[in-house]
Amino acid sequence: MAAAGFVRTKLRRSVAVALVLICAALALRAGGWFGTSAEAFEPTSVVHGDAGDEVATTTFDGAMVRKRAAIAIHPAKGADRAQIAKELKESARANGFGTLSEATFAVFSAQMMEYLVPEMTFVLPEGALARDAEVFMRDHQPSSVAFYLVESVLVHDITFGVLPAAGVLPAEVRAAADSEGILADALNRYDVDVQRTGLTVRYFGAILSDSRIQAVREALGRAAQVDAERVAVSANLPGPGVDLSNGVPNLADAPPSHHGG
Repeated sequence: MAAAGFVRTKLRRSVAVALVLICAALALRAGGWFGTSAEAFEPTSVVHGDAGDEVATTTFDGAMVRKRAAIAIHPAKGADRAQIAKELKESARANGFGTLSEATFAVFSAQMMEYLVPEMTFVLPEGALARDAEVFMRDHQPSSVAFYLVESVLVHDITFGVLPAAGVLPAEVRAAADSEGILADALNRYDVDVQRTGLTVRYFGAILSDSRIQAVREALGRAAQVDAERVAVSANLPGPGVDLSNGVPNLADAPPSHHGG
């Protein structure tokens, strides 16, 4: 219990420092992510590592974790994946399903991947259910898709933000982080935005464990020549998100469904 209390205290102090840093930036500087009211969130329990094939244990939940509907795609032999992605995204926009986001297969449950380890993964916008994904694929499945599965999943939708030390340019932070390679190892997919006063890294994908989030904060801290505690972690969307303090909730709005071409 003493060890857990120590970890909680350390995490709270880390986030508190990050919040002070961001508030100072807001007061003194303007523009981009650092000129918004992005909220940093405080972890709620002790740190755990990755959890194998199951959802990673994380204390960075709430608004940072979202329930989404995902589509697992197995293309036909010789299919053009870029064309599949183009067709699906255009169909989703044209038929009122919104913008599809690409992700890795790691968003899916271990049980679903017993049936299919997808070569392509697409996630519907916030608010869509698995049955919406099934309707979309039923009506708009490209001919070059051999097989698909749909499932409700949990994703992390977060941004890491850092203000570099004096004399360190945000572009130099990006170059140093890219050279080290920790971001690619920990996040796989991510978007970097180099701004006038700092740098942000947006991540959308499978739930990250606390240890992975800490690895990203440490990597950005090294690149920016500041302590890891000064790297903020924020939700990209408002609202309550998903509370994981009592474990992973039941996600299914309907049994996982599938279709062959």
